[in-house]
Amino acid sequence: MSDIKLGVQLFTLRDKCQNAHDFEETLNFLDGIGCNVVQISAIGDIDPKVVAELIDKYKMEVCVTHKPYDRMKNDLDALIYEHDLINCKNIGIGAMPGNVHESAEGVTGFIVKCNEIASKMKAQGKQLCYHNHAIEFEVYDGKRTFERLIEEAPDLHFIPDTYWMQVGGVTPADYLRKLAGRAEVCHFKDMKIVNNKQLFAECGTGNIDFDACYQACKDIGIKYIVIEQDNCYDLDPYKSVEIGFAGLNRIAERNK
Repeated sequence: MSDIKLGVQLFTLRDKCQNAHDFEETLNFLDGIGCNVVQISAIGDIDPKVVAELIDKYKMEVCVTHKPYDRMKNDLDALIYEHDLINCKNIGIGAMPGNVHESAEGVTGFIVKCNEIASKMKAQGKQLCYHNHAIEFEVYDGKRTFERLIEEAPDLHFIPDTYWMQVGGVTPADYLRKLAGRAEVCHFKDMKIVNNKQLFAECGTGNIDFDACYQACKDIGIKYIVIEQDNCYDLDPYKSVEIGFAGLNRIAERNK
């Protein structure tokens, strides 16, 4: 079996993580389906010490988070302390803020700030990680924004998302290989086509070639793969995660 650890991005279960009671119920559910790796994202305003106590109680490993960009700029010491509590070194940005992606100049300003934040985090044993959507595949002056992030922000790590890579017009498995040594966590987010529309799908039930993606993750040193689904539509999120996590385990088993 591959050494890659498998988990769940809590953004999928965000509506079930808005207070301490529900957060604990969610961790208990995940423990029950054999999941002990999570990404913390979009949970409610829960005391960080309570979050840490519950993470410890259920023996969860937090592989990465998504935290507000403003906190990285203005509240970094407290943010680092909160990650120390949960023994997590990877601090993620969920997306570029505002409309900075709409011009080459905006992207440049974002990269400058990312370099500053990443340097401060690195000095305290943390890594700044960037999660992509499709906007990073916009081209300005002949170059994709994603490629500028790779080349111009050397201390920036990535949380590659397979669904948004596919939407961005690249082959996820191929593009993952550009991130060797620059990513520890990968989002396996699946896509299905219904009535000629692209929709989110439980991992392993859609059209993305996750066997190729898994092999690419092994080749580039990914340590964690987590399932994520932005919208579960009419399916209860717990059920969606149960289906998707089982799908992820099947993918891992056949690619060990």
